[in-house]
Amino acid sequence: MNWRIVSALVKKEMFQIVRDPSSILIAFILPVILLFLFGFGINFDTNTVKIGIIIGDKTPETIEILDTIRHSRFLDVKVFNSRKEAEYAMLAGKIRGFAIIPNDFTKKLKSKTKKPTGQNAASRVYTYPEIQVITDGSEPNTAKFVSSYIQGALGVYGAINIQKSPKSIRGGSGIQVIERFWYNPALKSTYFILPGSLAIIMTMIGTVLTALVIAREWERGTMEAILTTKATKGEFLFAKYISYFLLSMASILFCLVLIIFVFRVPFYGSFFAFMAVSAFFMLGALGFGFFVSTISKDQFIASQIAGVVGFMPSMMLSGLIYEINSMPLFLRILTIFIPARYYVSSISSLFLSGTILPVIIRDSVFLGIFALLMFILVYKITPNRLEAA
Repeated sequence: MNWRIVSALVKKEMFQIVRDPSSILIAFILPVILLFLFGFGINFDTNTVKIGIIIGDKTPETIEILDTIRHSRFLDVKVFNSRKEAEYAMLAGKIRGFAIIPNDFTKKLKSKTKKPTGQNAASRVYTYPEIQVITDGSEPNTAKFVSSYIQGALGVYGAINIQKSPKSIRGGSGIQVIERFWYNPALKSTYFILPGSLAIIMTMIGTVLTALVIAREWERGTMEAILTTKATKGEFLFAKYISYFLLSMASILFCLVLIIFVFRVPFYGSFFAFMAVSAFFMLGALGFGFFVSTISKDQFIASQIAGVVGFMPSMMLSGLIYEINSMPLFLRILTIFIPARYYVSSISSLFLSGTILPVIIRDSVFLGIFALLMFILVYKITPNRLEAA
């Protein structure tokens, strides 16, 4: 391989990238747009849920429960006079669920508060009557949030009563659950979505960027001129790879800076590990783009194929939006062949957990194999003579 020819071709590609505004737009403007869409448009957090409360038994105890629920920062509470009004509001989408405090709530509450005799005479056993919670099951996740938040507020009410009468704890199970959330203590979904979205964004950029390259050479007639020169097929491909690899890695660095400093997502891993796994991933994405560009020889067709085939599997089967373990067996097997799956795994670990070498090495091996296979495939289908084109 003549590296003087490769360097000359790289120089020619760099000049073409600078002169072509579409390459700069794809590499630097498109990531900004997509990052803002993923950062603000996709959010799995439910910060405030609108619910309704129906109080059939207005007593100091039920008013205290209502105040406790109202003080929850997760709930926006509206009081209804009847179940029919609450059902209508839920059907209209004004609330996501409602709780019903029955008419005999206080009576059952007082009747079920027992005073044991003997050695346990100083303790009380608190058992509460049932409170019905009705949620909108058309959105299962939101329905679970509503139920959990109401139960959590009622748990706070129970804890307050235990504090008022500490000896009553003996009446419970004696077990207290203390929760600790590792890696993402704030439970912000953007801390996972934004790093994982790099896989989607870089797949789009890598495939679309290179899908236009060789197809453009064919459309403009410059491919025939290149095939008549002394440049070999390997030198031609190396020059293409080097040029767009440098451009795509600059785009990744640009996205990394935005995620850390603009969106304030923590980064606990190694910068070297991040660049290494990103390099393997981008080589595979560039190879796929070159493959699409070579077989189509048309910029419009190549961009459409690259956008659909590159974007949709990465979005749906990478584990970013949908948990892989919850997918059917066929789709779980299919995800093994999706490079974005391994990139999402490594990037999420680097951002939130740190440098976990077994994960980084495993994912890098898969990404490296895919990149090598794509290069071999592109090399095989790229013509080396004008007659073979």
